Amino acid sequence: MTVNKILVVDDEDSLRFFLAEELVSEGYEVYNMANGLEAMAFLQQNSVDLAIVDLQMPGITGLELMRAMQSLPDVPELIMLTAHATLETSIEAMRLGTCDFLLKPYEFEALLRGVKIAMQRRQQKVHQKLAAQLLVSSLGLSAPIMPPPPKQFMLQLHLEGMTVSKDGEIIPLTGSEFKLLTAMLKQPDHAFTFQELAELIYNQKLDLFQARDLLKSHLGRLRQKLGEDYIINVRGVGYKLRS
Repeated sequence: MTVNKILVVDDEDSLRFFLAEELVSEGYEVYNMANGLEAMAFLQQNSVDLAIVDLQMPGITGLELMRAMQSLPDVPELIMLTAHATLETSIEAMRLGTCDFLLKPYEFEALLRGVKIAMQRRQQKVHQKLAAQLLVSSLGLSAPIMPPPPKQFMLQLHLEGMTVSKDGEIIPLTGSEFKLLTAMLKQPDHAFTFQELAELIYNQKLDLFQARDLLKSHLGRLRQKLGEDYIINVRGVGYKLRS
């Protein structure tokens, strides 16, 4: 049985060793590094399934380390830890493919749930890669048949002017539209109900019909401005932002 490998990168010794000990007890093979330079040196020679990275570290920050990991031949899944989150760092972490983003202090059970989701995602990618290799081999091809690259969805939020850039074009938003997009950017690919969005944006607990009446026009205008490829309807649930 293959043991999943995890790299923990955090300059806080006590936390790093605690995480390593707990994850080992859960059956994972764990390596821990005190900073980004050590982590990159390790990853140049070794591959892991998941990297758990602290955001604020001396030298190379967590985001810089995650960017550097994108050049590796085998990019691990990512979980980011931080005591000081901003919307900008959350969005950047998601763009880099982060599976989870946890605020310190956090419950170990919450981290463990994120680890399990990351490993499932990793396993899916491994299976897809093996399937592609088998197809190439069975057809006697010298190069894999690759599907067309997915459409890239590039949005950049501007907090001061309450605007969003879509492919370099500045789009003005109303206050409600801006709050909706901000909430969805924090959890891309999560299907939000109208009630969830009403509570997140207006801090109001409403029934389904009240929440839908409150948000439907705002969501409609936001989808019109961004294009329906960005915010998609999930039948029977609500809406989600495609990552």
